[in-house]
Amino acid sequence: MNSQSNPKIKILVVDDEPDNLDLLYRTFHRDYKVFRAESGPAALEILAKEGEVAVIISDQRMPKMSGTEFLSLTAAQYPDVIRIILTGYTDVEDLVEAINAGKVFKYVTKPWDAEELKNIVTQAVGTHNILKARTNELRRALSQESLLYAVTNTIRSALNYQQMLQRIVESVGQMFEVSCCLLRPFQDGRVADEWFVYHSPFAKLRDGSAAGLSPDLLPDLVWETRDVEVIQDAQTDERVLNWDNHPRQQAYQAANIRSSLIVPLFYKTELMAVLALHQFDRSRQWQDHEVQLVITVADQAALALSQARAYEKVRALAKREALVNTITTAIRSSLDPQNIFAAITQQLGQALQVDGCALSLWTEDDEYVQCVGLYDTTRNTVAVEQGFNNPEVVGNPPGPETATETAAANSRGWVFAHPSLPQSLVPIRGNPVLLQVMVSKEPVAIEDLYERPDLNVTELQVRSPARALLVVPLISEGKIIGSISLRQNHTIRPWKLSDIDLAQIVATQAALAVQQSRLYQTTRQQAERLLEADRLKTEFFQNISHEFRTPLTLTIGPLESACGRQEDLPYEQAVIALRNSRRLLRLVNQLLDLQRLDAGRMQPSFRPCDLVSFCYSTAESFRAYCDKKGLQLITQLQECPLLYLDIERFDKVIYNLLSNAVKFTPEGGTITLTVKQAGAHCLLQVKDTGIGIRTEQIPYLFERFRQAEGSTNRSYEGSGLGLALVKELVELHGGQISVESGY
Repeated sequence: MNSQSNPKIKILVVDDEPDNLDLLYRTFHRDYKVFRAESGPAALEILAKEGEVAVIISDQRMPKMSGTEFLSLTAAQYPDVIRIILTGYTDVEDLVEAINAGKVFKYVTKPWDAEELKNIVTQAVGTHNILKARTNELRRALSQESLLYAVTNTIRSALNYQQMLQRIVESVGQMFEVSCCLLRPFQDGRVADEWFVYHSPFAKLRDGSAAGLSPDLLPDLVWETRDVEVIQDAQTDERVLNWDNHPRQQAYQAANIRSSLIVPLFYKTELMAVLALHQFDRSRQWQDHEVQLVITVADQAALALSQARAYEKVRALAKREALVNTITTAIRSSLDPQNIFAAITQQLGQALQVDGCALSLWTEDDEYVQCVGLYDTTRNTVAVEQGFNNPEVVGNPPGPETATETAAANSRGWVFAHPSLPQSLVPIRGNPVLLQVMVSKEPVAIEDLYERPDLNVTELQVRSPARALLVVPLISEGKIIGSISLRQNHTIRPWKLSDIDLAQIVATQAALAVQQSRLYQTTRQQAERLLEADRLKTEFFQNISHEFRTPLTLTIGPLESACGRQEDLPYEQAVIALRNSRRLLRLVNQLLDLQRLDAGRMQPSFRPCDLVSFCYSTAESFRAYCDKKGLQLITQLQECPLLYLDIERFDKVIYNLLSNAVKFTPEGGTITLTVKQAGAHCLLQVKDTGIGIRTEQIPYLFERFRQAEGSTNRSYEGSGLGLALVKELVELHGGQISVESGY
């Protein structure tokens, strides 16, 4: 048992006399493993076969090769061997030269004393052990320096931290001659989704095939730890045996791992990465100096990784600052929301390298989101909403104001595709992601939607189903006004804090841009309304002046003529003067009625009224006028229930409607007045065969001072007040008025 656990030290005896060889063998064979040779060449063959021995005892005078010649040959190849020479003749010069050159430890004259020779050999073995230990120590120091130099050189020459870590695992794996070396980084307290792997070309798996670990095994071969873990033999280590039915145990068995060294990489107190060295198919006794060397390398790698990450953070901050400046410049240089939304979605999407970036506007009171900007790498498009202030206007072609932006985008290989903006099909209240955003007013980051069925709906305001999603709210004055959605279509993505931080900064700028653009649009619309009001005012004064001047002229003319002749006014001219005076009175009354309505001082006096009789009476007063113009007036009056009307004011409703019809219907045309019951209401309809109204003018028909044809060279008279007064009087009676027309 002892001989197996502590093998005998080997010595070699060389002498051309068999008796001397036999005597030397009998002297030392109990304590040492003795090899015998009768000549120098034979001894060299034994050394070549057996390797290094501790002590060589050689005769000096031998026929084929002298002792000093033989020992000189062994000195270069086996420097740690202790050499003793035996001689029966004292050749001082040869021995002194051999001793001075360090080739001979001692010489012993023949015949030798056995005890004295034993003592000399004991001293020689001790010297050999010391030399061997120091040689091994020097070799370890050299290996350590070589490895540290290689690691340092790798750190200095690597272009990025990924290349640096890959070279480190290769250097460590080769230096320690392990089957494989793995390194997995950690960042922000989470395991990173990247691996650095070295495989020995000589490593074999359980089935004898070349080592090439399956990616499925890697997560269980490097694990988070804060302590150095040394596994000498996985088949007997209690920690490994306690992994019963654990995926890590299955991974060890699949890879045939027998021995491991797991070392964490720390910078200060932050876990930067974990390094794992694995030995396949055989156990390995990890020496203390080996473990310490790996720890030293790990410390250097952790420091280098920390510096590399700090550099990456500085670069990311600079990149983020440049992106924010670009978006800020776009916001400041343009008030056009299309340019702003295109810049935001494209710049942010490219910076975070996502498959898609959508900018949507919505509030908690809206039913659906409105996508106003989209960056989509799958289609190489940057699409923006043309109708920013009108959700119904979607996909219009770009106007002249976007030509510069379009050209710039096309020069970068992108195109504007307005009709392709996605429209939300899921209500906001049915979208769990947006609901979570509304509750927290914070970003919602989803690494893998497949793992979150509670948040995974068919359509999340994006073109195609997403695998990873980041939604950041746009907040203005504490309220959500929209969101930015970033997505990966087919791959999971652990959203980094830096990603979320950048998206939040851009969202803040986007919220300012939206509010700024809305303010600009509101200001512009107000300015347009003021200009339109000024135009209408000018047109109204032109019209009202004409409306006053004509009847006044027709009234003053006959009166001046009668006064000049000092005669009474003829009956026919008196009729004309009276008609035009009444016309002026109606115009003045219309203005007064509108003023009372605006002031809220018009108090209606409702009385029971037969609408059919009332309408018939009013229509008959127009019949003579229609006959004179060559118009056919038709009345279709059906029985209706009794209504409560302000007779004086409702008369103005019918009068203005019929007056309008007569005015705009050419000779030979027809005017139809219809009264009938429609459910719980009564319908009064005036229909004519006149010129009609342009479609674009219909929305403004009941506005004050508006006319279907409003210009200084008018074909038809009118102040533009009649229909406005009709609408307000109808509403005063609790009714509704509408218009249908073709042109």
